[in-house]
Amino acid sequence: MICLFVATSSSNGLAALLAREFDDKIVRIEKKIFPDGELYVKIPPFKDDYAVVVSSLYKPQNEHLMELLLVLEALNGLNIKKIIVVIPYLAYARQDKRFLEGEPISVKVVLSSIEMNGVSAVITVDVHKEDSLKEWLNVPYDNIIPVKEVAEYFRKIKNVKVLAPDKGALHRAKLIAESLGTEYDYLEKFRDRITGEVRILPKNLRFEGNNILIVDDIISTGGTMALAARSALENNALKVYAYGTHALLVKGALDRLYEAGIEEVVSTNTVLSPISKISVHLSVKESLKKFL
Repeated sequence: MICLFVATSSSNGLAALLAREFDDKIVRIEKKIFPDGELYVKIPPFKDDYAVVVSSLYKPQNEHLMELLLVLEALNGLNIKKIIVVIPYLAYARQDKRFLEGEPISVKVVLSSIEMNGVSAVITVDVHKEDSLKEWLNVPYDNIIPVKEVAEYFRKIKNVKVLAPDKGALHRAKLIAESLGTEYDYLEKFRDRITGEVRILPKNLRFEGNNILIVDDIISTGGTMALAARSALENNALKVYAYGTHALLVKGALDRLYEAGIEEVVSTNTVLSPISKISVHLSVKESLKKFL
């Protein structure tokens, strides 16, 4: 099936890589900002019946989200029969419930806004909680965890064990560990009843004599990973490595991580960063085959 790949300003080259894999065409949107701050987009006219829009919603996420919504509406205006949206990083996914009275469910707002613009399917990469897609989307979707790519990158490390920084990330650690053929665990918090000191230790895994790979979906400030790394090294881990699918890297995150003793920090190209060393385009390609 021949289709058109539409690259928004936050495609990060993924649209072009996917178009190359499918031997299809790519168009880049025309974009400008009016003096009053409003956004303008325009898609070069084309006659294809199918379009794949690639748009990652990292900072400035509000601008990128608005750009995506305008692109989708423009495609509807061109009477495209089938529109598939690839969202490498889904913004607002961490606000997936009302933690406090009066709060919005932010991920619901984002997903509903995208769906109402006539999309046929949505593909995300390692969304914070996949249940959000199931709950708030009424169109087919697929959430990719780039297990094969991550395992291949870290296969060079000997005696490696995989560690999730909390129980919520355990499924990710499990998948990567199984691909590497090794053990996995998650960290639990312990508070000293006398001193009040908080420590985090693995539930079952022994650090001593092993290299540790900490995995998570998002590296934001890096605080959680830094704490996990220090715990591993204090308990005689050989070296500590860190992987996060989305490298947001705010408030000096990289300095914090390397200061904690981490040997290498690695991420994917869902968000542009100095540590984006793993491409997710082959996993996205396999996902797209389900919908094209």
